[in-house]
Amino acid sequence: MLEIPDFTPRAPIDPAVIDHFRGVVPDDVVELWTQFGQGTWAEGFLRVIDPKHYADALADCLGKVTGQGVAIPLMVTGLGDLVTWEPGDGVSGILHRKERVVGLGSTLEGFVDLTVMDGAEQIDDDFDWKPYPDAVAAHGPLAFDESFIHVPLLSLGGARTAAGVKPRDTITGIQIMVEFQGVIEH
Repeated sequence: MLEIPDFTPRAPIDPAVIDHFRGVVPDDVVELWTQFGQGTWAEGFLRVIDPKHYADALADCLGKVTGQGVAIPLMVTGLGDLVTWEPGDGVSGILHRKERVVGLGSTLEGFVDLTVMDGAEQIDDDFDWKPYPDAVAAHGPLAFDESFIHVPLLSLGGARTAAGVKPRDTITGIQIMVEFQGVIEH
């Protein structure tokens, strides 16, 4: 059973969306969507999102070419990273800003448990989150559909600091990173 003590709910996920992915995702993902819905946790850094909305908007940005070729968006981070479920591979983080993919565990429950247990230390290990707390202090909390995006992008010489990020629409930010840097195939 998933436990996320600091989860702040925003909205439920439409049961039709959950049914759309049922059988493709494991039970712990369905539990996340039904029990928690959309919302934030881990100091607002991680956000559970509507998977269909993000899959539709970012289909050309997911870059999944190995295994079954499926990457289902589960969450985004406050720095514009995607957390996906990939059948056969488990939970992955697509860090467009750093132009790499990280494995986050074979199960969603394992990822959640480790993140809840180790907090900021685990998030920093997985996502290099250090600009995030400073960016919140400098710019204030993000709207649910925003992330701090590097302006200019890191690949174009942007600063790896809070001064180098701006609140931007998450989906648009990811699309721009892919437009300039290309898809991260994995």
